[in-house]
This record gives sequence, structure tokens and C-alpha cells, in this order.
Amino acid sequence: MAPGVFGNLESTISEPKPVISAGTPGGPAEQVSFGGDDQWWYNPETKQFDLSRGAAKKLQIDADDGIRNHRGVLIDPEKTALIVIDMQNYFIHPECCHHPGGLAAVAPTLKVIERCREENIQVVFVNWGITEEDLRRMPPAVTRGFNRNLISLRGYGWNVNLGSQLPGDQGRCLFKGTWNADIYDPLKAVMVDNDLRFDKARMSGLWSPELPFHKYLQESGKKTLLFTGVNTDQCLLGTLTDAYSWG
Repeated sequence: MAPGVFGNLESTISEPKPVISAGTPGGPAEQVSFGGDDQWWYNPETKQFDLSRGAAKKLQIDADDGIRNHRGVLIDPEKTALIVIDMQNYFIHPECCHHPGGLAAVAPTLKVIERCREENIQVVFVNWGITEEDLRRMPPAVTRGFNRNLISLRGYGWNVNLGSQLPGDQGRCLFKGTWNADIYDPLKAVMVDNDLRFDKARMSGLWSPELPFHKYLQESGKKTLLFTGVNTDQCLLGTLTDAYSWG
């Protein structure tokens, strides 16, 4: 979810209301259900999706139905997490790369984090943080994504090989515990003890059910994930796609 969406957040506290399944007469509208035991509901009158699963506190996120074909969603803040993807020095800091889009995303992301804290939404940072074992098991397709031009153009930037030594004290490329793999300072400065941080070694942070991040979502019961970060066509999209498949 783009950071700007949160500019329209409106908190609504209400008692749980009975839902009306499709085909059941009664009430001003027949709500449409999606899913099996774990259901969403769509209200044709309000053009909103209810993802709150009967929660007493509902957070309303509005949308323009002229663009989104719906008018927003209702979520349960207690069952929601904000997933911040790849906001790391390697992808944002000017010493590592030229990424004006990443720098431009910092300020709105900070606003999103602040609003989520106000609503008691869990903030989760998911970043590259590889080890020697990860490199040993890394599929060729993943490593090629980081060094596709390395044969003809050797140097640093977007095309450096994973695990290669970067200039100065930056450390090995996206290795866990290095400066380049650390969270970019403006975001790191606002982290609190309650925030969670998970490493990944693929374009998706949810590619395996054995990953700590995957296990956390299962054990905590977080069902609604809000996404922000950089590399939206790569790691953010990959994690979102796997989240979609896992439910």
C-alpha cells in the first residue's frame, strides 16, 4: 500500500454488527462473502470491503471508487501489521546508490509509521540480511538479479554481486550486520522496542513457511498486511504476492 493512502485514514469505533450473506433476504443490502472459514465481506451500498472479521474496533481506510472500483476497507488494527520493505542503506543512502525515488519515499513512510503507531498497528521491518549459508543455497536466478551486468561492467551499485565487499566500511553486499544492510538512519531513528525486524535472502520475505517472519504472522494471527518501502516491483511485490497466496 502506498504511503499516501494513509492520509485518508479515519478511525471508527463501533460495536460488531451482524453480517448478511449473499442470497439472504433482509436489511438494506445483501453483503457478499469471500473465503471459507476466514471471510471478508463486501457491502454493495457502501462499496467497502470489511476485513475486520467482527472486531469491535474498526479502522476505515478510504479509497476513490473512480480509481479503485471500491470505496475502501475496514480493518482490525490488532490483527494488522505495517510491513516496511528494504528501507536499507544499500538501496537508499547516496553513498551506495543514486535512488531519488527511494529518498522521496522516506518522508511519507515516516508519516505512515507514525499513524500506525497511533492506531496500535504493529510495525515490521523486512530487509535483506544474508549469511554464508544463504549464499551457498542461493538460486542462480536470484544472484543474477544483482549482477546481470557484471560480465561486461564491473563496479558497484545496482549490479554488484551479493556478498561482494563494498567500498570503505560499507561491508559485504547486503550481509547481515553490515552498515549497507542496516536500516536507513531516518527510519532507524524512529524505531521503538516494539518494532520487529526480520531478515530475508530472497526477493520475497515470505517464500518459505520456515522463515521467522512467516512463523510470526501465523502465530500472531496478523491477517491484514499494509505494505510500504522501496523496490516495489521486486521485493515488495514478491512479499505481497506470497502474502496473497498464504492468506
